[in-house]
Amino acid sequence: MNPTLLKRLVVANLAVYGVVGALIAYAYFFPAESATLASNNAGFSNDAPFISIMLPTPTAFTHPVIPAASEPIKTVVPRETPLSVTPAAQVAVAPLSKAEPVRDGELVPPSNINIVLLGTDQRPGQINWRTDTIILLTINQTEKTVGMLTIPRDLYVNIPSVGKQRINTADFYGEYYHYPGGGPNLIKTTIEQNLGIRVHYFVRGGFDAFRKAIDILGGIDVDVDCPLYEQDFYDDYGHATLNFQPGMQSMDGVTALRYARSRYTTNDYDRGRRQRKVILAMWDKATSLNLLPKWPELYQEMSDSVQTDLSPTDMATLAYIGTQLKMDRIKSRAIDNRSTISYITPEGAMVLLPNAEKIHSLLVEFFTPFGDDVAGVDSEQATVELTSGNLQAAQIAQTALKRQGVNATLSGNSIPLATKSTITVYKNKPITAQRLAALLRLDPTSSIVYAGNPAAPADIVVNLGRDYNSCQK
Repeated sequence: MNPTLLKRLVVANLAVYGVVGALIAYAYFFPAESATLASNNAGFSNDAPFISIMLPTPTAFTHPVIPAASEPIKTVVPRETPLSVTPAAQVAVAPLSKAEPVRDGELVPPSNINIVLLGTDQRPGQINWRTDTIILLTINQTEKTVGMLTIPRDLYVNIPSVGKQRINTADFYGEYYHYPGGGPNLIKTTIEQNLGIRVHYFVRGGFDAFRKAIDILGGIDVDVDCPLYEQDFYDDYGHATLNFQPGMQSMDGVTALRYARSRYTTNDYDRGRRQRKVILAMWDKATSLNLLPKWPELYQEMSDSVQTDLSPTDMATLAYIGTQLKMDRIKSRAIDNRSTISYITPEGAMVLLPNAEKIHSLLVEFFTPFGDDVAGVDSEQATVELTSGNLQAAQIAQTALKRQGVNATLSGNSIPLATKSTITVYKNKPITAQRLAALLRLDPTSSIVYAGNPAAPADIVVNLGRDYNSCQK
């Protein structure tokens, strides 16, 4: 017999026997489980794809997930009475529908519409994703005010039919387990059960939808109040060095997306604050362009990039409400480290445990209409002029004051940068002076100066000096 052939046969047989032996050993030590394991069984697992973070294994959705043909999937719809609006002639606007009462007690005013804005990192062909931007937008139709509340992605909550998880996984698990209404409806339910707030609508989009929306607006002007530097930023649009300095910055879609997403040199709380600034800048631009008559074309252009349970007529209604909102009455809040506790789960995940008492206090303030100090500013009708040797600081302060109900103008005079900031009151406007000091975080006892002068250029002149810090996180 040929020795070479004999040698090859022996090697081949050993390889085959080795594979068979390995399979037998695997079957012996790791037998297949035919029964469904309970969620509290140590061996419980499911086939959910890995989400790139260490999380406790969720309990599978146990209720029927495929409704009968005669029972279409239901989503949460608004509970408000029809909106009383006078739409523009170019757009047909229908009232929003009513729904059953909700379990939020007296927390949310009955005229409020709550919309959750969801930003995902899902890409074409990707089987799993996270929802790292969760912002609750509330619109008070009676007071014509708006509020934005950032819900941190790492908030550790009980996701119905899933279990304790980071809230940024609720959208994914809702889709994966075919929760009635999908991921958006599961995240709505999660917010309601953990925070006591019924969410009436959702708007969900990925990175490209965000970029496209800003480019459709022709770019936006963002009041960058804190410096932001990141040398090796990378996204779908390539590598970049981010270097944002304080001041009003004009941004296209990609630039604004990078400004809103960067977090490696700051943190998630700061990122949430920047995201709210970008949304406000988008709102400002949309309002200034009078986009309501162009709504059908805009909706068509964005419909392939954004998912929502708002109908086109509902969105047109909200767009019209947006033109009526008092943009100087905006609350921008966040569930942050003041109302959460950092915690590492047994599985090693770093999460934020909600402090129920502090979060409730935050929500009460968030949904409460603006107070007497704002009403007092309205009643005084003071004219306010801002001046500074640092023009960028003055521009940021002007935008911040405008969003809090103080319509300040910028002085065109070039002056040296003062050492200390002053609030000089030339006419009797004490409430506005105190409000200015609070909003600019200046000590009222040392910064407010009373000097009667009827010929002054404004009732109150604010001179921002070196002690003024525009970066007010």
